[in-house]
Amino acid sequence: MGKMKILGLEIEDSPPYQEVTGHLVAILLLLILGFTAGNYLYNGIIRPVFTEKIDFEAYYNGALAFRYKFPLYQTMVDFFKVGPYAYEGPLPYVYPPFFAIFLSPLAYLSFNTAVFVWFFINQILFFSGIYLLLRTMSRKYSSIEIAVLLFVFMNFTPLFVDYLIGQCNVILFFLITAGLYCYRSDKPVYAGIAMALACVIKVIPVLLLFYALWKRQFKVFLAGMLTLLSIFSYSLLFFDVKLFPWYLKFMMHQTLFNAFHDNHSITGFFSRLLTHSMWIKGLFDSPTAARLCIALTSLVVIGVFLVVTRKKTKVSDSETPREYALGVVTMLLLSKMTSTPYLVMLLLPLGVMAKDMLDKKVGGKWLICLPLVYAALTAWYPLSVGKFLEMDYYTLFLEGFQANLFFNPVFRRCRTLVLFCFWKHGS
Repeated sequence: MGKMKILGLEIEDSPPYQEVTGHLVAILLLLILGFTAGNYLYNGIIRPVFTEKIDFEAYYNGALAFRYKFPLYQTMVDFFKVGPYAYEGPLPYVYPPFFAIFLSPLAYLSFNTAVFVWFFINQILFFSGIYLLLRTMSRKYSSIEIAVLLFVFMNFTPLFVDYLIGQCNVILFFLITAGLYCYRSDKPVYAGIAMALACVIKVIPVLLLFYALWKRQFKVFLAGMLTLLSIFSYSLLFFDVKLFPWYLKFMMHQTLFNAFHDNHSITGFFSRLLTHSMWIKGLFDSPTAARLCIALTSLVVIGVFLVVTRKKTKVSDSETPREYALGVVTMLLLSKMTSTPYLVMLLLPLGVMAKDMLDKKVGGKWLICLPLVYAALTAWYPLSVGKFLEMDYYTLFLEGFQANLFFNPVFRRCRTLVLFCFWKHGS
């Protein structure tokens, strides 16, 4: 009589044991799904409904400014001039001019109604993004795989933080996931459009378009560039052409939030470590050293990305989601500001990572450490408080932890590096 392994334990492969095992697995899956549903219902729906949407207020103010033809960035200039503690005006709109056009319909609604509409849209796009990601990775899933993946997606703390403050990163998650889905489905034009729409909200997703160019997917790149050109041309009906270079220059030279304790990017790490700011006192105050370290580390990250993704692949290859996931991680590391809500976009790499683990494509040594990484990203933010806390040293450590994992030496037989290291062949 044979034996089978479940969670590393050898169990007799006989009808009585199979029946007991089947019941245990069913109970475990029900517990996982029950916890996931309850946690998402409370932290993903109930709490956000009764929480003040801090960041959404800035979006709404941008929509109002666009509708009533107020100076779009006057409040932003005033905010950065006097600092967040001395500023007493409305929350400033700090996003690209294009995004204000997309937000403008909200200005025709009352604030409370607009909050509800925004929250509803985010919920729809979150589950739509999950569906597209699942369809991208595989067409068939077992009940265990579904339970594990839903647990990963629906218990992610940065997602709840995004809901709580009314951020837009769920929309970005949907757009970059739609880009990957269309990319793998051999729909290059739609892939380029999806990536370009993500760039309309925040500039940094343009890296994904250049990834397509690097992989010689010229239709994707051209579709994205033409989409951005079309949106830019349309926006000139409402904005002076000088506003766009002014905005880019202003944001590039802005350093107020570089050392913010909730900034998980390379910029945030070295700014906290090597400069003194209103947020934290670093080891010493040397902005020049910080800029040099940021530049050199960013070049290393870009170099790693280019080396890992240099191999010519087809869009249908299993390597494609891993390379794209690495692009998302690289994007978040290079971003000037990557606060906790931005990490919602990590759901795509985490999903790819979880599917690789379920398919046993990750080396055995990582089957323990990768879930621990997910746990760190999921649980570190104090949801019970619901506000940003002064956790300077902890976030400094967390950023170092993430960067260390990104640059971790690759074991033999490693064929590609994606979020916290993926393997094409398990060790």
